[in-house]
Amino acid sequence: MSLFNKNLALLKSTQPSLAKRVEKEPKYGSVRVTLAKDGNPIPQIGSISLHSNYYPLKEASQCISGFEVNERQSPVVYGLGFGYHILEILNKYPEKEILVIEPLMPLFRVFMETMDIKLFLPKTKFIIDEFPPKILACYQSKNWNIYLHLASKQISNDYYECMDKSREAAELILSNSLKILVVNPYYGGSLPTAQYCVQALKSMGHHAEPVECDKFAETYLSLDKITANINNTKLLSQQFNSFMGQVIAAKAADFQPDMVLALAQAPLSPNAIKNLQSLKVPIAFWFVEDFKTLTYWKDIASSYDYFFTIQRGEIFEELKSLGLNNYYYLPQACLPDLHRTIPLSPKEKRQFSANISFMGAGYYNRTQSFPRLLQHDFKIWGTEWNLESPLGSRVQNKNKRISSETIVKIYNAGKININLHSSTYHLGVNPKGDFVNPRTFEIAACGGFQLVDDRTELVELMIPGSEVATFCSIDELCEKVDYYLKNEDEAKSIATMGKIRVLKEHTFQHRMREMLIHIFRNSLSKLKERIDDKFRDPVNYCIDQAGASSNLGKYLEQYRGKTNFSIDTMIDNIENGKGDLNKEELLILMVDQLVKPESR
Repeated sequence: MSLFNKNLALLKSTQPSLAKRVEKEPKYGSVRVTLAKDGNPIPQIGSISLHSNYYPLKEASQCISGFEVNERQSPVVYGLGFGYHILEILNKYPEKEILVIEPLMPLFRVFMETMDIKLFLPKTKFIIDEFPPKILACYQSKNWNIYLHLASKQISNDYYECMDKSREAAELILSNSLKILVVNPYYGGSLPTAQYCVQALKSMGHHAEPVECDKFAETYLSLDKITANINNTKLLSQQFNSFMGQVIAAKAADFQPDMVLALAQAPLSPNAIKNLQSLKVPIAFWFVEDFKTLTYWKDIASSYDYFFTIQRGEIFEELKSLGLNNYYYLPQACLPDLHRTIPLSPKEKRQFSANISFMGAGYYNRTQSFPRLLQHDFKIWGTEWNLESPLGSRVQNKNKRISSETIVKIYNAGKININLHSSTYHLGVNPKGDFVNPRTFEIAACGGFQLVDDRTELVELMIPGSEVATFCSIDELCEKVDYYLKNEDEAKSIATMGKIRVLKEHTFQHRMREMLIHIFRNSLSKLKERIDDKFRDPVNYCIDQAGASSNLGKYLEQYRGKTNFSIDTMIDNIENGKGDLNKEELLILMVDQLVKPESR
């Protein structure tokens, strides 16, 4: 067995996702290996040697001699090379775990072919060719003590500068409450995502405010009933969307956000987005839809400052052809406060338990495929199913919409949750399916076992076979249903590992943190100006003017973090209170009498 294959087997036991990625890396790249004078191998990229051409071990020892790590700090190494400096740090701090950040996958491939990684494990975690915002979404950098490998910086200077900017942005975002306006769509699959974004941002300590366009959904959907003329219906829809754009602009002007986030199918035309740009804050769009199915993105992508997608590859090429470079890959996620393992009552167990469960709409590929599972205890929930068909008899909710809380119970109760991504024209599995739907993360977060059709993006998010079970055809789906019904312990083990992975890397908190770091890493000075603006938070300003230790300052503390703070807010609070008035309340009542209502 070659050294590479031995190393690969070791890496699979500690970082299986990385092992799969390096396995795909071409064997011959831009990295050459030469021998130093002392006989140790050293990598070269172009004309640059990543270690001393004479004594790399001695060089590494000298370089890290001044690198000190206290008990609260975590050593982080920028730059892999062939790891001589890493081995010295491991020897110096054997109790510490080291994070190694290296942007060049070809270098890591050659490292795996040349060096024995057993010397680095299990105390070394390799982060290879990852976007800095993604890294910092999963790792808190506050206690990092960074060792910068100078030769690596010389080759990858832009990357490590981006890491430093991203770290600064991450710390600023972590220590301050940002004001973020989230624009919901009227309806559809992206509406829950918008709501989860708001909940995640709030849980992170930010002030997130939704524009609840979904409250206008009934009116918007009724427009096509007003006239039979298609052109007039289209004109009415455009006018209504224009009105909604004004509603969003008015909400933004009142809220004064640090950022605006619109979700897929939010009613924002290019003109409406242009109006929002007067706020001089980043305006971002998260397109959580299939770009091949919904093509309206071509008309709006250039209007946004940042364009996030759940796909990459082909859509990136199309965006490039439009002259755009504002795109960023950001997959779907779960919300742990909602998607979690929960106890079920005996009644709920009877209602939701099944050997096989499916929750979703009756798309063509599902109606064509699922009849093959009818010999099993198979329950379906969702909408748009033909209730008169054999499959329709298995639909538990009679095509009525069900709540997110009920969906969580379904995921918890089923032995096998089927997760077949929708298609309007495939007979079964889409052989070119790429993006991963939210159901994949939600089922895993609930601790449920799932069988999901294989997707090209899945392998970097969850490991097939150990964190999630997959199928590439309906024949394979049927075979694996039979297999896992007989091997429940194996299914439970996969579900357990899947839950650990998802909660560690794939929550909406992770996605929002990554998004914010990416957006603000290149505009930190502007964000700092907004945060430092004394008029940003009227409560903080009033406390600052009164003095935090004064009686009035202490009284105002109860309003810190409240929205729509004003004299009227305090008057209402006083009038609804009980007991005698204190001096501060009397003072506020006097001010209320002195200040004319029209001036407020």
